[in-house]
Amino acid sequence: MFDAAVRRLLQPVLAPVTHVLARAGITPNALSLLGGLLGVASGVFVARGFVWVGVSLWLVSRAVDGLDGNLARISHQTSAFGGYLDITVDIAAYSAMLLGFASIHPEGGWVWSAILVGYLLVTTTTLALSSALERLHATLPDNDRSIQFTPGIAEAGETTLAYLLFALFPAVVAPIAWLWAGVCYATVIQRTLLAKRLL
Repeated sequence: MFDAAVRRLLQPVLAPVTHVLARAGITPNALSLLGGLLGVASGVFVARGFVWVGVSLWLVSRAVDGLDGNLARISHQTSAFGGYLDITVDIAAYSAMLLGFASIHPEGGWVWSAILVGYLLVTTTTLALSSALERLHATLPDNDRSIQFTPGIAEAGETTLAYLLFALFPAVVAPIAWLWAGVCYATVIQRTLLAKRLL
């Protein structure tokens, strides 16, 4: 929901870093993999009980993930495979972090499965709509990414906010998690309505 605004806000900070990485010969795919590996490691730390180490590492992983697209554009290395790799490692990282919280909060019960199904549906609706738009040779406004991500209530920024809330308020993690699951399903409904309108 606020990912685009955050990207615009961080652009002046990320641009110089991206140029340094380009001069150093770092590839966008290497950054995608690094961000994904750090994200998975974050989930492992959370599962081991080192919640704030995991959350801190998660924030670093998301900062790294925010650089790969910019690096691809300025170094003229954009590719369909890069888009594929980026979303694949992102989902692996989001899922690992969620499983980390599920491991230390078994009292949440079915909510963790409900969120994981929500992630599956949010990702499916994103990719299905992107594919359908491509077949129609349609492009969404302000879209310069290899996959046409449609705005949703639950995006990367909201996911990070949810993980921060899980860490900050462990005593009420289950209600917060159910609320987050509801946000994911609301996004699926929102995107389905958008698909009906666009297609």
